[in-house]
Amino acid sequence: MLKTIKKRIDFIEISKKGKRIFTKGFILQKYKRNLSSKENFDDVRVGYTITKKVGGAVIRNKIKRRFKAIMKEILDNYLKKNYDYVIVANKKSLLMKYKELKNDFIKVVK
Repeated sequence: MLKTIKKRIDFIEISKKGKRIFTKGFILQKYKRNLSSKENFDDVRVGYTITKKVGGAVIRNKIKRRFKAIMKEILDNYLKKNYDYVIVANKKSLLMKYKELKNDFIKVVK
């Protein structure tokens, strides 16, 4: 099941302890959760970070919708359970084609 990361403390923990992978359109931070976590271990948690440098609210929401659609498509086949993923988008993620973004994401997650 796909859940969204919303608490700042979770974002900070993933940023400090997680592994960073850089691509053309985004940075992926992934982190395997500890057993002491209160969350369900079959869940995949995803967070999105899109700063104002990327653009206004309309552009940031569009980028977020694209990443959410990608996540729903690849959830069962590629995302690992008990992992947290944070996507840090940049300006190029809006200019990239959807299929190209999806392929980059699949390569990074494997």
